[in-house]
Amino acid sequence: MPDELLAALNAAGADPAATTRVLQAAIDAAAGSGTVRVPPGRWTISTIYLRSGVTLHLQRGAVLKAWENLDAYPRLPRGHNKDRQPYHLIYADGCQGITIEGPGTIDGQGMLFWHRPPEWAPYYRPRGDRISPLVELRNCRDVVVRDITIAQAPGWTVHFFCCDRVVVRGIDIDNHLYGPNNDGLDINGCRDVFVSDCRIRGCDDNIIVKATADARSSERIVVTNCILQSNCAALGLGAETHQDIRDVAFSNCAIISALRMIQIEMWEAGTVENVVVSNITGRNMTEVPLERPIYMDIQQHGRPEPALGKLRNVLVSNFAATTRGRILLTAQDGSVIENVTLRDVHLSYPEIEDPAVTVPLSRSSQMSNYSPHSRAARAAMVVDNARQLQVHNLVTQWPQDAAVPMHGLWMRNVQGGVIDCPCLRASRPDVAVIHQTDSNVPVR
Repeated sequence: MPDELLAALNAAGADPAATTRVLQAAIDAAAGSGTVRVPPGRWTISTIYLRSGVTLHLQRGAVLKAWENLDAYPRLPRGHNKDRQPYHLIYADGCQGITIEGPGTIDGQGMLFWHRPPEWAPYYRPRGDRISPLVELRNCRDVVVRDITIAQAPGWTVHFFCCDRVVVRGIDIDNHLYGPNNDGLDINGCRDVFVSDCRIRGCDDNIIVKATADARSSERIVVTNCILQSNCAALGLGAETHQDIRDVAFSNCAIISALRMIQIEMWEAGTVENVVVSNITGRNMTEVPLERPIYMDIQQHGRPEPALGKLRNVLVSNFAATTRGRILLTAQDGSVIENVTLRDVHLSYPEIEDPAVTVPLSRSSQMSNYSPHSRAARAAMVVDNARQLQVHNLVTQWPQDAAVPMHGLWMRNVQGGVIDCPCLRASRPDVAVIHQTDSNVPVR
């Protein structure tokens, strides 16, 4: 089979359409219980369809490159926003027992689909339609993606949509740090998912759990032992929360840099509950303002209806960050964040970003936009509309001679719980450590 496939691929020459047909024929022939071993070489293709029972194995030195001619791609089901386009390089729908594995590479050739930015702006923008997600796996069961490199995705990289029993292990996603919305792993409406031992780099969310309107609830998601770098969120839930997200564990991850190290955003009226984050270390320290080591927010995000999401039962422990920014736990009036515990959280500030300056200048929709009382509050941790908040051993290490007056903790409408942080400090001796507005949380 490998020799036959190599001969057929060589016979296709430099014709991506012929190369795609050869590879698809090999996949179809292996359906049920076969392995397609892609030999070393650079093979340019358009969409290939995986089949149940097939392992797609890219040998060392094998590179599947995305063809830039979108007219050669079938138009497949389109998703809920501009980043879920109808063009994909690898596609599966309703398959069981499929595997994509390395040690070869999938190259999305993102630069072919983007405008170069002007000298004064770092971000690339899409020229128009593009391949996104690069790998789209829908309604599949028993999925394995392992030991492969995926590089330069034009948009989202891998999208798991309503899949069950997914294992992602040992993959390397190397996207552009200023590419347009090139998420790493989008886990959407999936259940029983294990992600481990991965390295992911890119502009948008590295690993994000969603529950879009066309999906279902996301449940039992475990992410561990990863190294991440992003100009957006490293580890996150949302912002699409039309359905519920529950029973999620993030642990043992190191973050090179990220605008938001941990985020839970709720833009729709679903429920997010039972989330555990532990043993996370790393840095904000990007070139982008509005850094947040931990960010949780409930808002209506432009929807006219007042229905708001529910966020409850979140535990963050053993968390260390080098940052310029703030922990924000905010909920729009009419909603509340319930039963959140932060334990053993250390924030080290080599310098301070002044939210009173940067927040009013921001046009971001991911900046507690429906919490006007608190979104620019000066404090290491800002909490607005919470119930049963527990904070134990939050430690702040400020730069010497800090010019920005920052509280240790700023609270509004926080009812119940306890603050037990003997090492919590304000940035200057003339600033109160804790500022409370309409709150009744005991401090000890």
